[in-house]
Amino acid sequence: MNKKIDLRILRTKQSIRKAFYELIQEKGYEAITIQDIADRAMINRNTFYLHYQNKPDLLDTCMNELLSDLKDAVVLCPISMNLFSISLLETVMQTVLEHISLNMTFYRSMLIEENRIYQFQAKMENIINNKLIEGWKPAKENSTLAISKELLIEYLGSAFMGIVIWWIKNDKPLPAYEVSSQFSKIVAYGHLRAAGIAIEE
Repeated sequence: MNKKIDLRILRTKQSIRKAFYELIQEKGYEAITIQDIADRAMINRNTFYLHYQNKPDLLDTCMNELLSDLKDAVVLCPISMNLFSISLLETVMQTVLEHISLNMTFYRSMLIEENRIYQFQAKMENIINNKLIEGWKPAKENSTLAISKELLIEYLGSAFMGIVIWWIKNDKPLPAYEVSSQFSKIVAYGHLRAAGIAIEE
């Protein structure tokens, strides 16, 4: 009996979240009302309040659960025992894109166009940057870099997120593994060399 009740609750929450994501894409977070969500999910307002305190609570719950799942997936990406590994970028990118592919409606509503939720993007980028920092192993403990480590991590994280957003916005124009491979080549060789463009000195 308890299992049936749990499944019913799960289905109700899924309906609420699906309605929420669709409405964010259609009209933006600020314009959505609880009644809008209830109508789209085909429930009454009281049922909504059995599961969530209010609209911000629903947003926070959705973001935290998806970001937790993403973080768990990224944490499992192997770290090279040698120098900073380009293969780490490729593995993390593919892991992130595959995770997004399973939750496309959510990520589209959080990251795309004028209705995006900027705090979600910042939290997601922080997960990526922390993984890149974890994989940072300079050639020598006290070696001096030609550029700032913080600047490099910020650059890589921003480029990473830019590609993720492009991939979502354009409905996955390339397979996850191909995007990941090309991204790692751009980082390893520079964008001009990776594209096969001759560089004049």
